[in-house]
Amino acid sequence: MNRVNPFYRLSKKEQQIHFIVWVIGLILINIPSWNVTLGPFYSNDYSLIIPSIYGALLNAHLFYESAGKIEGADFNNILHQLKYTFLIFLIVTVIESLLDTLYFSIHYWTMSLDIVYEILVGQILMNFIFFYLPSIMFGFIKAWQKSESTISPIQKLIVKDGHKNIHLNLDELSHLESDGNYCIYHADKKHVIRQTLAQAEKELPDFFVRCHKSFIINTHLIDKQSYDEIVVKAYSIPIGRKYRKNVTAISNN
Repeated sequence: MNRVNPFYRLSKKEQQIHFIVWVIGLILINIPSWNVTLGPFYSNDYSLIIPSIYGALLNAHLFYESAGKIEGADFNNILHQLKYTFLIFLIVTVIESLLDTLYFSIHYWTMSLDIVYEILVGQILMNFIFFYLPSIMFGFIKAWQKSESTISPIQKLIVKDGHKNIHLNLDELSHLESDGNYCIYHADKKHVIRQTLAQAEKELPDFFVRCHKSFIINTHLIDKQSYDEIVVKAYSIPIGRKYRKNVTAISNN
């Protein structure tokens, strides 16, 4: 399985929060009365609107791509991944500087070496301080959270079956399957519990992922994955279109 953009690793609520933060940032820096100045562009003459939009898209790519590289790195190749993320930073900064230069010349019908210098230096400083460094920190935080959610700290899952408690080993629990008002736990053997899949999902650690309206899988036990199917301990589990982003957010440990 391929490493994917960590934005899709976030819960739906976290994705919404991240999206809202980006949108609010765009709105705030373009309020004319605030007279925000970024490089040679100003909010009070509306010249900042277009550069801020393509700048947000480019820097979102820088932020999440760099964070994804750090999150997926191990101790042996962390330096290599840091070099790669710095290369992403340089590429995004150059592209954004070229776009700013082009847009400035079209918007104001003028250009000079001083303006080009102001654009380039401004982009280097702003992208590095506000996007690149935070992306590295975010990547390390996500990597730490991932290491905290491994099976070893959570050995058992206790499931209530009427008045009886069933203790399940998480390293044996391959997946959960919905069957009407019942949930089937596939572990060393099948355990049929009267509860919905949504209720069961609330009790599971975050390495269990919903891949279909009727299935939750243990991502630590995946054998292989294709576009429309995941194999977990020899069980073939379908991937629902609604949950495909959950599945594409899974990467090899």
